Amino acid sequence: MATILIVEDELLIAAEIERALARLGHTPLPPVDNSDEALSVLAAQPVELVLMDINIAGDCDGIAAALLVRRQFAVPVVFLTARSDSATLNRAKLAQPYGFLVKPFTDDSLRVQIELALFNAYEAGPVGPVLDTADAGTEVLGPAERCPKFKDYLFVRKGSGHVKVQLSDILYFEALQNYVRLHTVRERFVFDSTLKELEQKLPDQFFKTHRSHIVNLDHVQAYEESSVLLGTEYVPVSRSCKDELKSRIHLVG
Repeated sequence: MATILIVEDELLIAAEIERALARLGHTPLPPVDNSDEALSVLAAQPVELVLMDINIAGDCDGIAAALLVRRQFAVPVVFLTARSDSATLNRAKLAQPYGFLVKPFTDDSLRVQIELALFNAYEAGPVGPVLDTADAGTEVLGPAERCPKFKDYLFVRKGSGHVKVQLSDILYFEALQNYVRLHTVRERFVFDSTLKELEQKLPDQFFKTHRSHIVNLDHVQAYEESSVLLGTEYVPVSRSCKDELKSRIHLVG
């Protein structure tokens, strides 16, 4: 049976889900009620599945949190929600969850969702990019403090040499534990650095949508309530950044 993390900010509901998982033979971890705690748990111990309420408290809602879980830990997520309207379902799809369970639910419906999610995750392999120095397209740049102020480009190591990356080709930067992954329109690189260091060196078209992501606003193709689309990928947007982001991308209506 599986080790499962519950992310739910309603204590009574979280406790009932915990009991239901135990009845089904799974190992529920102590429930958490926000994305920060969820990511801390995932960084500290193996988790096979996350049950994520969409409307959790904190700076990230459940959809933005699920995007982070997918990107940073490659752990499948099943959404929990009291709403089944089209708008909620369409937003939930952005995080590519392995299931969608409408509250209230029975032990049997929970069992089915969990079994399907675990089976599909096993069949599909990793559900998102995981930091790995053998990752396709991975090259390493030295710490940001070694670099001059970025203007139109930066240089990154590729093989035994270095290649120029135009800032205009950068989609976004993504913090992964002690590294930063750079996503461009063509390939990816890995920095031994931090987003804080990069923020000080990037021009105005770059904006921090979440403490783990800096995006190139010139490449934003669509805005959703808790994410933005860059290329073919959605990047999470925290609640505290939404108003400024809307202003920066000239959102109207």
